[in-house]
Amino acid sequence: MQELLYVSALAAAVFMGISIGASTVASAFGPVNSARSANILRSALFAGFFAFLGAVTQGANVTETVGSGIIGGEIQTIQAALILFVAAGLVIVSVMGDYPMPTAFTVVGAVIGSGLAFGNPLQYSGITKVLGYWLIIPFLSLGLSYSIAKILRKYVSKEDSEGKLRILLLVTGSYVAYSAGASAVGLAVGPLTGLISSTGALLLMGGLAILMGAWLYSPRIIRAISFDYSNIGPRRSVAALGTAAILAQIGIFFGVPISFNEAVIASVIGSGLVEGKANADMEKIGRTAAAWVAAFFLAMILTAGIGLLIA
Repeated sequence: MQELLYVSALAAAVFMGISIGASTVASAFGPVNSARSANILRSALFAGFFAFLGAVTQGANVTETVGSGIIGGEIQTIQAALILFVAAGLVIVSVMGDYPMPTAFTVVGAVIGSGLAFGNPLQYSGITKVLGYWLIIPFLSLGLSYSIAKILRKYVSKEDSEGKLRILLLVTGSYVAYSAGASAVGLAVGPLTGLISSTGALLLMGGLAILMGAWLYSPRIIRAISFDYSNIGPRRSVAALGTAAILAQIGIFFGVPISFNEAVIASVIGSGLVEGKANADMEKIGRTAAAWVAAFFLAMILTAGIGLLIA
């Protein structure tokens, strides 16, 4: 029975990694595709490759936070599988509906819910750090991306620098995908830190799963971010991605599993506001934000309820 649970937990981690590749990593190349610097399939290829590199080289900090910084004690095998299956299921549902849900919301909510069910003490300092950073990300993203977009619009001619802007945008998107993999891989493999002692093996497994998800399933979300939230050009796309990269690296440094969809979408909106409010679909943005908050609590409630039945 224990062996079956172990295999189930590993399968759940792979499922979660595929979900991250399909949803979170796709955010990095939405603006690239919006500015016509790469088509959707090529964007998915680049996003997956650089996300894999980020996962295996810089994913340890967030992995440690998810594994031991949110709840204390040992995460049981069946508990790890439950966390990952519930969180990944919610993300996959959001992908099917073209609403890019922050994977961090569902995983952290599920980890907290499992702690309540299985008797793990909550690490309130870690939870406060994560939630606090999530709350300020939209404001930082909006302000930074708007400011950078204004500067680029003033000093960089779109017509005279179009080729250079497209190259810069592709490079920036690749770095953001790298940061997304580094930030998000811990959400897939963090709950397994008590089962597998080798962090390198965990990161490799998670990175490969993210790569698979990006290549197979991310084009839907890339298309949604490219056109549904804000229609932006190359200069504003550079501003949006540059902002997301800065916020992601801050989160990685402190071990915070940043909500990459939240950061990128807010950055896309902020840079798009240079052209006026009408350039963003505020109705869809509002529905998406409400769905994210609901997903956090839904993941917590589902995991706690199922966990109590199991326990």
